[in-house]
Amino acid sequence: MSNENPKRALFAGFAEVAKALGHGHRLEILELLAQGERSVEALAERVGLPVANASQHLRIMRRAGLLASRRTASVSSTG
Repeated sequence: MSNENPKRALFAGFAEVAKALGHGHRLEILELLAQGERSVEALAERVGLPVANASQHLRIMRRAGLLASRRTASVSSTG
């Protein structure tokens, strides 16, 4: 068992989620995904970002546990 204080671990998790929500583009992406699953390319187009930037925003939100992703034959979808 870890010697880390359970409250610290909880607060660290909250901070990670807050950081993931702390950017306007991420909130916009999250709002779009709340309406339905979309590809990275579709999200990037709707938000007005290069695909690489949208992908980085999605990665941050996945790490914080806000999103799940899956791969299809040719497209990666998030939702």
